[in-house]
Amino acid sequence: MHNIGVFPKLFINASIFLFFTLLLIFPKGYNYGSTALLILSVLFLCYLLYKRASFSAIVKQNKAIFVVTTFYFLVSLFFIFFHGEKFNLIDNPLRAFLFLSVIIFIAYSSVKFDILLYSIPLGSFISGIVALYQYYILNLESAFYNQMKIQSGDMAMSLGLFSFVIAFHLLDVNKYKQKLVALVILFGIFGVLASLLSFARGGWIGVPILLLILIFLYRHLLSKKLLLGGITFLCIISVVLTVNNKFVNRLSEAQYELKLYLSGDNKVSSIGERLDMWTIGSKAFLEHPISGWSLKELDYYKKDLADKDVVTKASISFLHLHNQFIDELAKKGILGGIAILSIFIVPLHLFYRKVVGQGNKRIKFISILGIIHVLSTIIYCMSQAFLAHNSGNIFYFFVLFLFYSFMVNESTRSE
Repeated sequence: MHNIGVFPKLFINASIFLFFTLLLIFPKGYNYGSTALLILSVLFLCYLLYKRASFSAIVKQNKAIFVVTTFYFLVSLFFIFFHGEKFNLIDNPLRAFLFLSVIIFIAYSSVKFDILLYSIPLGSFISGIVALYQYYILNLESAFYNQMKIQSGDMAMSLGLFSFVIAFHLLDVNKYKQKLVALVILFGIFGVLASLLSFARGGWIGVPILLLILIFLYRHLLSKKLLLGGITFLCIISVVLTVNNKFVNRLSEAQYELKLYLSGDNKVSSIGERLDMWTIGSKAFLEHPISGWSLKELDYYKKDLADKDVVTKASISFLHLHNQFIDELAKKGILGGIAILSIFIVPLHLFYRKVVGQGNKRIKFISILGIIHVLSTIIYCMSQAFLAHNSGNIFYFFVLFLFYSFMVNESTRSE
């Protein structure tokens, strides 16, 4: 571990704070903190190269994360040339690749993760306030209506879940800070509420599973008092949500639309169009499992399926297939499928192995944050091309590499 001075550490902490707190205030709030830290990280990497200072040890120590991210970037680059696509399609994979410099910058320093304990719950609280203001004061159709509500709703849900992880960690390190824990949980609820008010259903599906995983990982903290409090909290939330007619209607609509689709009575709906797009992607992959399809060829293929009444014409106008995994398989074949799976499975394994039998509470905490982040993003990608948008791409890779870097720092510090 190296000492890089006070200013870079302050800049790292300030960038992280800005990222989480500004994330959902503005339509592109995710850009400010992440771009600032990315620029400084790249400049720091250039400085190391200029000074011929070695950072190969950091790369070798964390080669798995570097390899899968580089592979993901190279596969994307290859298929852009192979299919003759516009070169600007490389923007998101290239940004993910460049974010690797953040790992080097943070791992090269002695920065601790403590800024996360404040910035994430505050960001979650702010997202809830913004959502309440937009929905109840401005009377918009949903929270984040003017800033890609599905992406924003998913990111708000993540902030809420991260806050719950922080609450468990605070309880783990100091059981007497119950008021602070309660405050963090409250702020986490604001994040979940923001997601619910976006009415983006895709982010809600995995919440019960993720909460059960979180409870399992911190099961040693459970007591009758805590369980009673948790059950009471869930009951209150359930009552509040049932009062909101639009929330209940969104759930009922999903069931009704699925029933209509399966019966063949009406396939033109939010659920129906998604299922049609998944059908398109699956059929496209089976026809060209190696080479994938160019965007132009895929458009022709969609129209052909619509003309044959295999899918509805309403489902062929979307640029993405509303499932990140199917979208990658259809456009990049097996290689694309391996690449997209690797950027989830490998980090998930790296985080999980740090949790098993872990006695260091700080390492365990940051690793659990990583697990929740990866799993939640996988869930978002099941009903949305989450990484195809700038917001989702930045949110996943920037936060992933932040958590991973801090895990590396804590592991090094404990040795």
